[in-house]
Amino acid sequence: NSGSKSAFGTRGCAAASVPMRLCFFYDTNFRPLRDRLVASLQEDDGFEVVEDFIDDLGVLAGRAGGGVPTYLYKAQRIKDALEGIAEGEILVFCDVDIHFLAPVRVIVEEAMDGMDLVLQKEFEDIGVNIGFVAMRNCPATATFWKHVHAEIDRTKALDQRVVNNTLYSGMARRDFGVRWGRFPSRVWASSLAITGQMPDKPVLHHANFTIERSKACDPSLKLQQMDLVSNYVKGDKEGLCDFLAQVAADGSIADYRDRHFGARRPGPEWGELPEGHVARPGGFREKRKAANAATDSSEPKPSASEEIVAADAATNSSDPKPAALETTVVANTAVGSLEPKPPASKETEAGAAP
Repeated sequence: NSGSKSAFGTRGCAAASVPMRLCFFYDTNFRPLRDRLVASLQEDDGFEVVEDFIDDLGVLAGRAGGGVPTYLYKAQRIKDALEGIAEGEILVFCDVDIHFLAPVRVIVEEAMDGMDLVLQKEFEDIGVNIGFVAMRNCPATATFWKHVHAEIDRTKALDQRVVNNTLYSGMARRDFGVRWGRFPSRVWASSLAITGQMPDKPVLHHANFTIERSKACDPSLKLQQMDLVSNYVKGDKEGLCDFLAQVAADGSIADYRDRHFGARRPGPEWGELPEGHVARPGGFREKRKAANAATDSSEPKPSASEEIVAADAATNSSDPKPAALETTVVANTAVGSLEPKPPASKETEAGAAP
């Protein structure tokens, strides 16, 4: 586990007067993405880059986001990063599958005016993405991330689901006093491609959604998408326009939206949404479990005589008995953190959407 700091750019009054940290982490699998991110840094932003390299994050190879070990590590690193700056200062924490297209510092400062926490949009009308987050070091934000870390550990849930539940349920504002908002769409995530359009003058691209499932151990699909976006900004728009059309017509992104931000959303009521909003009630999974339990309990039970006949038939059967199932317990090894890693998450992701 190693960390390093470096300053990229010194021009611009804002960049020169108040340093702002840009923090991220990566492992060997993500090094090509890290190199792309660093190469894209804009001199005018003047970020003090704090990067954390871990040989092996212990990602679950088939998971787009790496699974619970990565979720816990990220939440812990955010808590540590906040403790490393003065109270009231702002830092940016980002995923490594991001590249910059234009200076973003001014947008960050404008969005953070009067706010404690500002996050990237997942969709135009709803949802936050934790791939690019600006935050202020204050008691409210520190308490928020402490809660997020504890909830991931307790529920083994997708980190982004925990964050969205905490924000949209009203808990963050009501219980922790967090003032939060979302960045404009120019801070672009590819899940926003569901609209089939690009915003005017995008300043960064987060490759959070790929049509073909992207695995955490192989960043090639994300790098290809970054090439499309870079070419688009330079004037060669055909490749990305084809991608936008494919995403808009793709069923997996619509399914992901419905499961995480729509009628099939599990979890608590999102009281920050207006009455009547399809995503406000939540609890889809919980209601389905309750309905299944009620159905099972209403089925007729066999009589005592039927149970005896069944037992006799089993005893007299000449069929060989199956061997008892053997269960193998795989110990989770803590990687890149002093805290023990929880077992693999049962959550699934659509495509590469986190």
